[in-house]
Amino acid sequence: MLDLAASHSRSLGYRWNPSKCAVLNAPSPTSSTSSNVRLRLYGEPLPSVDEFVYLGVPFRSKGLYGPGILALRSSGAVKTMALLNSVGVNRNGFSLLLSSRLYTCFIRPKLEYGLAISRLTSPDVKALDKLQNRLVGMFLGSSWVNVAKHITCIHPFHHRYKVLMTRYVLRSRSLADDCLVILLRDSLRYSRLVQFLSENSLYRSLPVSPPPMSPPALKAHFNAHWQEQFDRQMSAASSSGKFVLLRACRPSVSQPDPILYLPMSRNARSRLVRWRLGRFTNMDELCPCFSGARITRDHFLVCRAVDHSLVAQLPPSPPLVNRIDHALNSLPLSASAGPPSFWSALLSLLYVVDTLCHPSAHIAPDPDPGDSWFSASTSSP
Repeated sequence: MLDLAASHSRSLGYRWNPSKCAVLNAPSPTSSTSSNVRLRLYGEPLPSVDEFVYLGVPFRSKGLYGPGILALRSSGAVKTMALLNSVGVNRNGFSLLLSSRLYTCFIRPKLEYGLAISRLTSPDVKALDKLQNRLVGMFLGSSWVNVAKHITCIHPFHHRYKVLMTRYVLRSRSLADDCLVILLRDSLRYSRLVQFLSENSLYRSLPVSPPPMSPPALKAHFNAHWQEQFDRQMSAASSSGKFVLLRACRPSVSQPDPILYLPMSRNARSRLVRWRLGRFTNMDELCPCFSGARITRDHFLVCRAVDHSLVAQLPPSPPLVNRIDHALNSLPLSASAGPPSFWSALLSLLYVVDTLCHPSAHIAPDPDPGDSWFSASTSSP
């Protein structure tokens, strides 16, 4: 076969590069057939290797080696994220929403390349999720990333893996019958396309007739599938008391939290995001109101250092729901809807929370809280 490849290249006027070629599954030197195999191209010996990277994807003796993708991609992804981090993709630079979009545009595709045709085990997918958490933590400035991923719609890799496989299978269904993938699928006794990729739960959840082939319909189905899983996880967490901050957020997995894009000052947005992330209450300290109570999310609603008229202006919350969380979840999805009546009170309340959590810091007050949104509403036609 190597001689045929060499002859074909000479007849068409091109040349293979032996230094970029290698042999997998080569017979061992002690094999009885090794003396009959010439592992040479143009007379140059080809190295025998256990793993070879072709088009950025690792291959081993049994074909494409999915678990090797993580080792191949991790260092490059971390270096690229560090570069973006140095030019503003960090907690003190770009906004959280913009940073998350830069991550999904430039970093996550590096991790996802080749996954659609790879067979990964549960530990492999968990390792990819762990790497994603590390990358998100680099621009978030924290290792607690679950809430940040949710409010910015960065989905976990076990869902992204199913999305990539499903898209690949759907594309293969529209290929011509003489395409190599289709010919291999129909001729091989075992086809990864049929036996594995088509068996993932997301692909099997697609309606049989008619299939949602249009991009908007397909995206909506993917989001609905992950939304169902997320709701089930949060329901189980509510009975066990886990994921308090995550359960306090809006449940939507496809719509970014409005606090990330509604008109407001940079400092006001920072306080709203820090409340969502739990940074105001992640320290076990006494509240400086001298009541002897410790700083907690619920304490701020009854703290004697807080003007209770601010709390009273917030919308009443359902039982066992923090009133500030409920106010954040009651914000409109679009700035064109106009600020709610409690908008200024909410920003003023979180300013007081910020000062209580940092009593030794000088935090300049906002002279007119909520003015950015009010001004935008009055100036729009």
